[in-house]
Amino acid sequence: MEETTQTFHRVLSVAGISIFAKKNWDSKLWLSLQIFNVVMGFLTIVFTTAFVVVNMSDILVCIQGACIWTTGLIMFISFCVCLAFRRQFREFLNEMGFKDAMLEMPLIEYVLKLERAGRLNELKGMVVDSQEKLLKLTRVLLKTYVFSVWACATLYLSDSVYSMFTREDDNLRLLGFEMWVPWSLENFTVYIITYFFSAYSGYLCCIAYPGFQLTIILLVGQTARQLRILTFILMHLDELVLEMTGQRDEKWQAYSTAILSQCVDHYIKLKRFSNKLNVICRPFYLALILDAIMLVCVCSVKIAISNKTSPDTMKYYVHEFCFIMVVLMFCTLGQHVENECARLETAVTENWYIYDRTHKTHVKIFKMALSQRMPIYIFGTITLSAPTFTWFLKTGMSFFTLVMSVLDEN
Repeated sequence: MEETTQTFHRVLSVAGISIFAKKNWDSKLWLSLQIFNVVMGFLTIVFTTAFVVVNMSDILVCIQGACIWTTGLIMFISFCVCLAFRRQFREFLNEMGFKDAMLEMPLIEYVLKLERAGRLNELKGMVVDSQEKLLKLTRVLLKTYVFSVWACATLYLSDSVYSMFTREDDNLRLLGFEMWVPWSLENFTVYIITYFFSAYSGYLCCIAYPGFQLTIILLVGQTARQLRILTFILMHLDELVLEMTGQRDEKWQAYSTAILSQCVDHYIKLKRFSNKLNVICRPFYLALILDAIMLVCVCSVKIAISNKTSPDTMKYYVHEFCFIMVVLMFCTLGQHVENECARLETAVTENWYIYDRTHKTHVKIFKMALSQRMPIYIFGTITLSAPTFTWFLKTGMSFFTLVMSVLDEN
């Protein structure tokens, strides 16, 4: 836990996002840096929007500018969400990030103290191992994501300068940075200032994208993990309690009903947590997918009309791949939560017939609560799921076909 927390803090603190800090996470210094980066993100949106509008008549140049514009837009939205809901995200981390909320269940506290074989030991291993795997996975994903975005930003920033030196043509340096600002760069001083602005904005993406998105994935991943543990408990409730009591008697029945009540309480906690997180992140999910559709389209068009192996084209491959993988990660995670809810609903009624009337009544109530699941909504009834990812790819390719047909006619 400590290593993962430090990794997240190192990445996010560069941009002033201090929700993973141990002390003084809400200090004015962190807040000032965070506000400054929001302003930088806003300026990036203004400049790139101006560039796209001015070059609407030149579709090829407009497409190149649109790649920067879509990236800057989601970066700006990410920083705004982090700033506006920084206290809520700190609360989310206190609830699910900095500790394992599963350990608050009396059954889990009891199991972790045992040293025996059987289902109880299997449950103990599941709780410990799943936490370690989740933390390791998010840590590796964060580092991989940072490297990928860093490589993409570096390609954007260095390609124009590289072309200028290799072809000995000073004019080649201009286009890459005119996409970030609307003014002329013939003056070398203006060019240097613009270069630093572009570099700072570009590398801010290396913070906003991996740090913020992996924080959400960590929190949602904890929800899916704990649903899986609840499923295991309810699926093997009879065996777990039998190992505790030694025989099926009144004590076995009382323990079974008590553990079921603990599962109900923990599910309610997870449901409440998921709803609060979803309310804050829903606009971000929608913006991310719509933005990714546009970026996949424009990057695909740029790749289709360019030399497929040129250094200039490489950055569009990386750019498009990063966005597709991000949408895939979120949709896969949303589908995983939905699947775990379905398994939990099945597990509740696995052995209902061997319990008494009071237990059966609790099962019926729990079954009704589980029927609502924990869908991660994007907009209306659309959820983060495998079908949504398929729709995302189809829509992106449809726009690509439309733009290519317009280019062919021209």
